[in-house]
Amino acid sequence: MSPDLGRRLERLEASRARALSLVAAHEAAALNRAPAPGRWSALQVLHHVVESEAATLGYVRKKMQAGTSLPPAGLGSRLRRTAVALVLALPVRVRAPAVAASVPDVVEPAALRTRWDEVRAGWRELVAAFPADLEGRLVFRHPFAGRMGLADTLAVLQAHLDHHVP
Repeated sequence: MSPDLGRRLERLEASRARALSLVAAHEAAALNRAPAPGRWSALQVLHHVVESEAATLGYVRKKMQAGTSLPPAGLGSRLRRTAVALVLALPVRVRAPAVAASVPDVVEPAALRTRWDEVRAGWRELVAAFPADLEGRLVFRHPFAGRMGLADTLAVLQAHLDHHVP
């Protein structure tokens, strides 16, 4: 595992721990209550985050099969990551892409945590075994921003989680 990817994954895990500690301080009924009509509850938001991470993991795993035939990542990947991070840092609402917009009416906190544990275990496994010759390749396509390398993908997942935790 490259040190950079390891650090990014550690930071992502620390943010996940913080989000889960916020959830643990409240009852499921309160966490499943939407703040307003047409808005997601806290647990629905976290469900969206978890499923976004899971879909991204699946996509990266699939793209890894192409090996070094993947195009190289470069400045464009970093610019796309920066653009996504900037949009997510702004105090504006952004419509979730259709692939990540479906959430259940009620989310069970224990099931959410179990699912997130599984997804993060998958990420740890992927990053630990990620081939060095693919680190500079475009392994993910963000629904709005386009293709990115793995480091930029992890940075986008971080920005996404940071956007939703408040």
